[in-house]
Amino acid sequence: MFNIIKRQCIWKMSAVLIGLFFLGTSLSFAEQFSWRKFEGTTLRVMLGKSAFTKITKKQVREFEKLTGIKVMDEHFPSAPGRRKVIMELGAGNKDLDVFQGMMKTAFQYNAAGWLEPLDKYLADPSLTSPDFDFADFYQSSHPVIDGKLIGISGSCNPQVLMYRKDLFDNYGIAVPTTWKELEAAAKKLKQNLDKGTFAWVARMNNENSAPFSAFLHTNNASWLGPDGKPAFNSPQAIEALEFYGRMAREYGPPGASNIGWKEVVGAMAQGRAAMTVEISIFAGLVLENPKSSKVAGKLGYALVPPGIPGNYKTMLPLNMMHISALSQKKEAAWLFLQFMNGKKQSLTFKLFGMPTTRKSNWESPAWKKRDRLPELTRIQMEGIASGKRAFEIPIAQFTEARPVIQNLIYTAYEGGNVKQKADQAVKEVWRIMQ
Repeated sequence: MFNIIKRQCIWKMSAVLIGLFFLGTSLSFAEQFSWRKFEGTTLRVMLGKSAFTKITKKQVREFEKLTGIKVMDEHFPSAPGRRKVIMELGAGNKDLDVFQGMMKTAFQYNAAGWLEPLDKYLADPSLTSPDFDFADFYQSSHPVIDGKLIGISGSCNPQVLMYRKDLFDNYGIAVPTTWKELEAAAKKLKQNLDKGTFAWVARMNNENSAPFSAFLHTNNASWLGPDGKPAFNSPQAIEALEFYGRMAREYGPPGASNIGWKEVVGAMAQGRAAMTVEISIFAGLVLENPKSSKVAGKLGYALVPPGIPGNYKTMLPLNMMHISALSQKKEAAWLFLQFMNGKKQSLTFKLFGMPTTRKSNWESPAWKKRDRLPELTRIQMEGIASGKRAFEIPIAQFTEARPVIQNLIYTAYEGGNVKQKADQAVKEVWRIMQ
C-alpha cells in the first residue's frame, strides 16, 4: 500500500515538474509586454497644433513617466506641419520617428515610402499592450492603404447636414433625406428668408473637394474607377457636380470663390445661412457655443442627404499618427502610438468635444453625462459606424490634382459646361498621376 501511495506521489510530482518545465519554456518564447522595454530611448515626434494641444502635451509627459522614454515633441499647424514632414522625410531624415497626418496626405506619404506598416507590431503580444483593444476602434476609422494599416486614427470628423431647426419648423420644412428634398428645402427657405440671409452655404474655394466628396459618393460615383484611373467624369459624377454647383449658385451667398470652412462656419454662427454640410466638430466647438454663435440651441443635425435614396456616405476626415519608415526606433514609436490612442487618453479628447474613433468613448457614462447635443452624437455615430466613407481624391499626387478639381467644381458653380470640363480634368489628373 505504501509503495502505491509513493508511486502516486512520484507521478504527481513528475507531472508538476513537467508542467513547470513547459510553462517556463513557453514564457521564454513569448516575451511578456512591458511599457518600460525601451527605457532610455529618445523619440522625436511632430504633432498637430490645435485647441487640444495642451491635452496632447500633458499626455506626452505621462507617456514619458510610464515608459522612461524621452519625447522631443514639436507642434505645428496643419499646413506648416505637412511642409516640414515632406521636407525632412524627402531629404531622408532618420531622426523623425512619429508624425501626424490626415487620410488625404497618407496616400502621398505612402507612395513615397515614408509610412511604416503597423500590422506586424499590432500582432506581436510582446509589443502590443493587452489593454490597447484594437477591436474597440470603429472599423471605418482604420487608415488602410494597399491592405496595410499605415497609422492609428484617434479622431475623425464625419460630415453632417447642419440646419436651422427653428426655420424648418416655422416654414413647415421636413428634414431632407435626398438631394431632391434638400433642394426643395433650399427653394422654400429662399422664398421666405430676409435679404442677406441665405438658404445654403458651402465651401467653394480651394477646399471645395472635401465637402463635395460626400455628394460624389452618395450618387454612386467615385474619384477613381476599378482600374485606378480618374473616373469623376461619369454621368453620376457629372450629376453630382451640377447639383453641388447649383446649390451654391442658386441658394448661397455671392462671392463663392472666397468661401472656405471659416466663412461657412461664420455664416452659420451669425445666422446668415440656414443649411450647410460640414465636418461635425464645428457644431460643438463653435455653433452650439453661445459665446461664439447667435444660433446656439437652434440647430438640427442629419446624415448627408444622398443623391440616390438610402445611399448614405460621409467624408470621414481621419486624423492619425504615423511611424516613419525611416525611423530607427520603430518599436518604441509603436508604444507611443498605443499610449496616445489608448482608451483613457482618447476619452479625455472626447470629453472636450473631439469626435473620437473608439466605440467605448461614445458609450462611456462620463460622456453621456456631459453630452449636451444627443442628436448630433447620434448622427455622428451613425456616420462613423456605417463604414461607408468617402475619400477626398485618394491619390499620391493629391496636392497637384486638387487645383484641377477645384476649378472643375467652380465651373459647376458658374453654370459652365461641366461634362467638357470634367473630361479635361480627368485627362489632366491622369497625366499628373503618371
